[in-house]
Amino acid sequence: MPVDGSERKADDETESPFALCFTSKKLLSESKIVKNARIVVIGASDTGISFVEALLTITYLHFTNITLIAPGGLPHHNLPTKKSNLKTQSTSYTNEELQKLMLESRITVLNARMTDIDRSDKNVILDDGRVVPYDTLILTMGIQEKTLDSLKFASWGISPVPADIRRCRGVLSIDDPHLYDSLNVEKPLMQKLTDRRRGTKCVVYGRTLNSYALIQGLLDRGVQAKNIIIAIPRRDCHVNEDEDLNDELDYIYPNAFEDSDLETRMQAVLEAKGATIIKECKLIEVISDKDKNIDSQGTKSSSPSLHQE
Repeated sequence: MPVDGSERKADDETESPFALCFTSKKLLSESKIVKNARIVVIGASDTGISFVEALLTITYLHFTNITLIAPGGLPHHNLPTKKSNLKTQSTSYTNEELQKLMLESRITVLNARMTDIDRSDKNVILDDGRVVPYDTLILTMGIQEKTLDSLKFASWGISPVPADIRRCRGVLSIDDPHLYDSLNVEKPLMQKLTDRRRGTKCVVYGRTLNSYALIQGLLDRGVQAKNIIIAIPRRDCHVNEDEDLNDELDYIYPNAFEDSDLETRMQAVLEAKGATIIKECKLIEVISDKDKNIDSQGTKSSSPSLHQE
């Protein structure tokens, strides 16, 4: 009798494109301790997802009330294909692995952003006004990009924002939960960037691998390389003088490539395509147009102010 997979080579490490779920009489008869405690996990980082996975794989416990609050939803919700990615993928969970976990059918996933925690009543306040009660709260937001925050600016997709924080259309952070929606090929911003008659410039500020992944995503969406300006800051230019973070910079602000020669070649390829690269600079201000100088859509536009060091 032929055996499924018998023709597969021993050194073939390619995973099967399906998730196998089964139940047996033994599993049906085994008793499980039901846990109705309200467990709320904030953030769909690798830590948050692995924590939820660890709870769900405990064979003798059944958790009935796990809620994952993730701005933008789970990572694979925004990526119909690998080519549509706009930032680096996790090295812990691929999109295929996330789909096989089937978290959407096993826990409650809320596409929302936490704005406040009421510790006295044990409630989490969301950006849309919803209140989520909890018995156990787990915070797993991960490392967030804070350049705009240091300038008292918020990414366009974040709402609401405090009174002292501004935002402008076209100013986006790589960690914006609505990044894929804002840069959708059918949205006005991307149509403006891909309009060959207007030649709208796009500035990508950063030095990590996310910057190059975003550039690749823009090129795949039809943005011309000659309209992309790549501003590469020094790694420590946004570190306060009174903070000693030299030992931690490799983790919180890593270089794009471990090999400097590879980075040089990558930049040479982009310049050959027509992109402009500015090195050793610092974003010091985001200047928005005055109210009397608005574009055809009636929205304020903006431009960054870079200081080359």
